[in-house]
Amino acid sequence: MSRRFCPHCGRVFRGDRCPCRPRPKRKGTAGDATRGEREPWRRRYATAAYRRARQQAIASAHGRCVDCGRVCATYDGNQWRTAALGGEVDHVRALCDGGTDEPSNLRLRCKSCHKKRDDKRRRGSE
Repeated sequence: MSRRFCPHCGRVFRGDRCPCRPRPKRKGTAGDATRGEREPWRRRYATAAYRRARQQAIASAHGRCVDCGRVCATYDGNQWRTAALGGEVDHVRALCDGGTDEPSNLRLRCKSCHKKRDDKRRRGSE
């Protein structure tokens, strides 16, 4: 593999893409167009009320997973952010099962704990 110079950050790198450049977004699929019909509760995630409740849930957990204690959110002085650390806000009682977006129904979990809990719920074990 040849070494290349990145015009954006000035580093020399190997491979196709410099680490400073994000990967391109995936192309849309046929299922993306009908996702809103299949999962109507997702529209609520963009509302101001949900975002406030989400921030309250993250703040009450102090940015740590409620199951394993791993740090999965950071506070930037204005709001809590989960993107860099992989935190996910989980509904204790899922919206599809009649749950709400109240802060008492939301918990901060790391990706692995959220996946374990979601898999268990889908199997019907919970």
